[in-house]
Amino acid sequence: MVIRFPIGGEAPVTLRFLGKDTIDGGSPTLFEDGDRYVLQGWIVTDPAVLSWFYLADHETVAEVPKELMTFLPEGTTVPTGSPLVLDRGETYVFQGPLIADPVVLAQLDLPGHETVIEIPKTVLEVTRDLEPRGADV
Repeated sequence: MVIRFPIGGEAPVTLRFLGKDTIDGGSPTLFEDGDRYVLQGWIVTDPAVLSWFYLADHETVAEVPKELMTFLPEGTTVPTGSPLVLDRGETYVFQGPLIADPVVLAQLDLPGHETVIEIPKTVLEVTRDLEPRGADV
């Protein structure tokens, strides 16, 4: 699946659907766009988790099941210990710029308990540790 829309006021971009980790067809969802990933995940409200991050005004955090990251391209892993990623056992919490563009949000299935952030590809490590799984859900 490919979705085209502007992110952050830039020219339209093409998102490539990488996968969902779901039972009922909802999210969390992972997309790819050139030099970044677009991550749809749960809003984090736990003060202990939020205190772990230093957030700029335009940033937020999104929590997703670790299984969602198996949809990353082959050889890409999540760097545990990074200041932008918190490993919570069965989930990761990612920090990134909040996507608030109404054109973008109108094209996503985004329930009220979820948010969408950008993750630069440079944040993730390229190794050969993960086995990718298909994106046919």
